[in-house]
Amino acid sequence: MENLYLAWTLEDDEFLYQNMNEDIPTLASKLGRGLRGVESRIAKLKYVNSPAYQRLFVENKFTFDLEIDGNDKIQKLTPASEVMRRIKWDDLLNPDDFSVEYFDRVQERVMSVPFGAKNDSVKGKEEMFVFAIPEHRIMTIKYKERIVWDKKRRIDCVFGSMRGNGETIYKVLEHYDEWKRRQEELEAYNKQRQRELVAEMKRVLGEQLFTALKSISSDLQNMSKIGTVTSEDIQKYVGDAISLFRKARRKTEESSEVVVVVETPDIPQNDVEALHLFSSLVALLPDDDLRERILLEIYIQLRRMDPTKKAISTQRDRIIPKLADLNEDELIESFVRGSGAGGQKINKTANKVLLIHAPTQVRVECQDTRSLQQNRKIARKRLKLKLDEYLNGSESIAQKKIAKKIHKKQKVKAKNKARLKKKMNAQEQKNRVVIEDNE
Repeated sequence: MENLYLAWTLEDDEFLYQNMNEDIPTLASKLGRGLRGVESRIAKLKYVNSPAYQRLFVENKFTFDLEIDGNDKIQKLTPASEVMRRIKWDDLLNPDDFSVEYFDRVQERVMSVPFGAKNDSVKGKEEMFVFAIPEHRIMTIKYKERIVWDKKRRIDCVFGSMRGNGETIYKVLEHYDEWKRRQEELEAYNKQRQRELVAEMKRVLGEQLFTALKSISSDLQNMSKIGTVTSEDIQKYVGDAISLFRKARRKTEESSEVVVVVETPDIPQNDVEALHLFSSLVALLPDDDLRERILLEIYIQLRRMDPTKKAISTQRDRIIPKLADLNEDELIESFVRGSGAGGQKINKTANKVLLIHAPTQVRVECQDTRSLQQNRKIARKRLKLKLDEYLNGSESIAQKKIAKKIHKKQKVKAKNKARLKKKMNAQEQKNRVVIEDNE
């Protein structure tokens, strides 16, 4: 099978070395590369005698980004609130050119909102939505299409702290057109790569199977546009893709009911090879969130298939296990007027949700936001957790989290107690030596 190789640039290596603690699927998604290529490159960057390491640290004299100030303290990333205040009040900046990406706890995914969007869903007096949401939920801040602040990657190109490397927002504005041109060139190059990979995939699968793959891919992207893609949808999509590659490897001759296995050099000879080829194509999808979720599922499948790989903890493994869906026929829902802070939107509209699970009579209520629809979603999430606790007791998700916190607290307490005892024994020994010396 033809190897569609893309040379690694210095910028790619620098990004990879600074972020190699992130999950492989996340890095592959951001770099637009297959999973095998990213894993291989990380291994080379860790090996001091490799040409990749020599180029990065010897020829380019790259230094890892732990910036130290005059007081020998590690420089901190400028908080999102301070960055947003700068955007709001700096006369040389147009807030309409900026947008904010934040984690929506109702939709459970990252959402984008214009910087000047009005607040009509979060309780409180703040009129601007980006200042009303909790600061810890803000992920990135963009100037037009360029990210100027990123919490996870520790980038600040507004004040120039951390991996902003001294580049301030004024420099970003000055060189934006040049940055945009480079991005367009990269996008054109990625489209060319995508065409080459599509042609390779078409040759591997054949016309009929490739059309089937194209159809399920199109359906998934359409679902992603309206925000209805679930983890089960992603798993099914990757499973269907594996099945298509298996069909391509096995061509059946139905004459006399004899099955003949036909091997073609172009076709990956096992599921691992097929998924690596598939990941190279997925890495070029335009939808950032969908791209990363599919790559994560491919990565998990690869780990399961390859016995030489150790089990890992991916982002999906760290998410709370999914609870059983509620049966809407068993729910009794009512809406009443709210109370407390929030003005007329709270006190004169029936946006407080009361939700009862009829078979168990478990009851929850929600008045967290001004939006009735958001309150309905939050109420259902709470009811799921409460039902889990009611039915499963100590085995429920909430109780397991509490037990984990208690265990952690007891462990810290025991450690502190042992440290204190050791300190007291040392002091007694010191006092005993002093007394013996005086005698």
